[in-house]
Amino acid sequence: MNNRYLIAILIIAIIFAAILGYAFAIATIPIATVPTAPPPDIPPHIVASFIILKTMVSFINIALILLTLGIYLDIYRSVKSKFTLGLITMILLLLMYALTSNPLIHIIFGYQTIGLGPFAILPDIFTTIALLILFYLSLE
Repeated sequence: MNNRYLIAILIIAIIFAAILGYAFAIATIPIATVPTAPPPDIPPHIVASFIILKTMVSFINIALILLTLGIYLDIYRSVKSKFTLGLITMILLLLMYALTSNPLIHIIFGYQTIGLGPFAILPDIFTTIALLILFYLSLE
């Protein structure tokens, strides 16, 4: 497949994943029930905003992982390299990270989403940057 098409698919997937993450977060996390974890003076709507942003970034990471996984599976079908198999394993582990760090999963299993503010989102943003680099290198 042409790299321009893959980049277009990447951009569309990122936008779709962000919108989907936002919609799921808004539907699942009522602002009134968001706990105000330490420090208690943070308004619930600010905590809810961090949770919504973390959910959106998590959905973007899942989309990036699935696209990169598709590229690696295609490479593995043609090359059958142990290195590519190792990359597929790494991508699957990153997928598990993205799924388990998603606040919606925490809510589904009955745990409260206690906000750490932007520090809860930073690891996911760094993961997004790393995945974008990995996706770019996969196209080379």
